[in-house]
Amino acid sequence: MKTFQIVLKAAFIFLLVSTSAIYAGQDINGKPLPHFLFPSFREGRVLMKDGTSFTTKLNYHMVDEMMITEVDGKYRYSKDPKLIDTIYLENRVFVPVGNKFYEVLAKGPVTIFIQNRSNFTPVGADIGYGAKSKSVGKTSYRRFELVDVIAQYGEVAYMEIPPNSEVTPASVFWVRKDGTFEKFSNEKQFLKLFPGSETTLKEFIKKERINMKSPDDLALLGKFCNTL
Repeated sequence: MKTFQIVLKAAFIFLLVSTSAIYAGQDINGKPLPHFLFPSFREGRVLMKDGTSFTTKLNYHMVDEMMITEVDGKYRYSKDPKLIDTIYLENRVFVPVGNKFYEVLAKGPVTIFIQNRSNFTPVGADIGYGAKSKSVGKTSYRRFELVDVIAQYGEVAYMEIPPNSEVTPASVFWVRKDGTFEKFSNEKQFLKLFPGSETTLKEFIKKERINMKSPDDLALLGKFCNTL
């Protein structure tokens, strides 16, 4: 069994692209990097679409929107996220959508996701929730030698914060209903996605004091939607 797990993890590494990073998602002073979802890399479980699974250290880079894993002291991201079914990390669930990973807040005929996302913005820039910022240049790339099995994937991605910039939130909420993704940022936009149920949902939102920016509140709202 142990040998099987080693082979499985090795197969997954073959799909990974190497990337430079500060140790465990922290800066040189050991402080968490704010463009990561978690303050440090955490043990998570990766379920592949072929039914196999394994555990590894993971964290989510919210600017590049990549799920990054730490393997043998190196940091890599999946070259083909479509082969992954689900990632379970810190009692939270993530699924691939294109090359990104969305966090599942509520699951059912109505599934609600949060696209955990941030932007690099110039220090002192005034930016609204969810708005796109001016582009901030990437830091210089740092390369290191790769083992033969992944030598063909020589690309690197930057992980450090560019100088004179800060991290600003830009997360987006999505509803998947009838196989279609629709995004929303407020109650009015959400209600439009449920023609015929607006009054019932509006009453629930008022009664439960649902904050349309709160992942926990939207998880509760999603569960209610799936009872209708």
